[in-house]
Amino acid sequence: MKFSKKFQFLASSVLALQLLVPVGANAEEQRDLIAPSWVTQVDYVALGDSLAHGMNEVGIIGLGYADFVAQALQKEGLITSYNKGFAYTGYTTKNVLEDLQNDVEKPVVGFGYPNEQVKLRTSIKEAEIITLTAGANDLIPILKESQTTGINAVAILKASQDAVKNITAILAEIKKLNPNAQVYVMGYYNSFPYYSEDLQKQFKLLLTTVNSTIKATVEKAGGIFVPTYDIVAKDVPSYLPNPENIHLSEAGYMAVANEAFLPAIKASSLWDVSKVISTTIQNNTSVQVNWQKATDNVGVQSYKVYVNGELTATQNADTTTITLEHLADHAAYTVAVKAVDAAGNESVQSPTITFSLGGASSFTDIENHWAKEFIQKTAKVGIMKGYADGTFRPEQNVTRAQAASILVRSLGLTTQKQAPFTDISNYDAKTQSEIAAAYTNGLIKGTDGKFNPGQPITRAQLALMISRAYELQQKKPYVMKGSTPFTDIAGYNEETKHAITMLYELGIVTGSDGKFLPESSTKRSHAAKIFVNFSDLF
Repeated sequence: MKFSKKFQFLASSVLALQLLVPVGANAEEQRDLIAPSWVTQVDYVALGDSLAHGMNEVGIIGLGYADFVAQALQKEGLITSYNKGFAYTGYTTKNVLEDLQNDVEKPVVGFGYPNEQVKLRTSIKEAEIITLTAGANDLIPILKESQTTGINAVAILKASQDAVKNITAILAEIKKLNPNAQVYVMGYYNSFPYYSEDLQKQFKLLLTTVNSTIKATVEKAGGIFVPTYDIVAKDVPSYLPNPENIHLSEAGYMAVANEAFLPAIKASSLWDVSKVISTTIQNNTSVQVNWQKATDNVGVQSYKVYVNGELTATQNADTTTITLEHLADHAAYTVAVKAVDAAGNESVQSPTITFSLGGASSFTDIENHWAKEFIQKTAKVGIMKGYADGTFRPEQNVTRAQAASILVRSLGLTTQKQAPFTDISNYDAKTQSEIAAAYTNGLIKGTDGKFNPGQPITRAQLALMISRAYELQQKKPYVMKGSTPFTDIAGYNEETKHAITMLYELGIVTGSDGKFLPESSTKRSHAAKIFVNFSDLF
């Protein structure tokens, strides 16, 4: 049986992440440290090799990316336990798989556990978030030899195939133990940026291919692939400062945590509190704000209501509504509610809503955004929509389902057929119909009967969809005028490279510093620009 969430969270408040210290019996005697919340506080387990273990550039175990992820999630009141005790320096994918199969018991390294040791399969069953970093040690010995012997393509191919096979088995085991766990798998970065330029070119092609294969494997298993190649490559001197060591510095681990893992993890529906708050416009100068009750281990004492960042009112715990009066006509307002308990703890993940009175002519969160013009154009013609609170959320990622719907609406496509995907039944009938139209017209394909509708769509995936839509409209294939201008898409298949090149030649995308960043998620703002440029072609 899962141990007390309160017990876990009390432990997390008093333990440093880098210490292996069990929770003492006096933990319950400490003061209330648990903040009220509208989200479910979850358990996080990090699996894998030295990157999760925290090996740094001088060969000492310190804070790895998993520690920084846990620190950030803990600070925001999102997790109650964290353990990286199953991550170990030198581990290959085979080692991780064997640990799972043998249900090893190891010391806890983290916080929130009542015992000093815990079994792996039990931890997996109880975790809502799991990160996995494995496979580098399958390849690194071969890559190290390449500096003196050259690239051994046969050995690399076999090692890559074995690693992918093991990762598939690892994900299958996790899925069997805990079908609801959200698994985030780290992609590979270039561990040897100081090798010769000729080897660098070969490594780049190799890693692009391997990352693409692992991404497909992870997504097929229902996991989330987390790319890191571009993040590390942008500041090698800071992130990989030791030419004799493949491990990241603390700054490198922090960058991977903050720029790769945390955005992916925080995009989870686990943290979505937008549905617990709503407004009822009464007239041009007043609005009623309503919210659901927050939960707390002891009890909520009051709610603080902030309007445009300023504390406006404090309501007692029995009141979950407030009427704001004397508001300015046509002005935008952002209301946030914080729950407070008797110990003074305030909720971190607090519901927030933005609205305008009197019929504002634009979304409330794009006034100074670079994509404002594109966003307004897509909204005007009905291609993209805002949210019920009057926002557009330009920096939020576009999901695969949203991209399919947007493209179908932009082309006016319809169908009476149903899509063959088994994972879209939770969507409303209109969205299912739009996904079906995208499938029927050849814009999307899916994998093994699944569409993975809730996953962020990458720039490469969106390029493919738009390329297919262009050829559908033109009723003939696009003929490229030249070779691809981007240096980071060599490992992709011909259809994808053709699609990305087409978008560039048609002026739909421009890239950045000679790169397309194919694995990056597509933000709503960038999608607005892409769809406007695409629509302007017809």
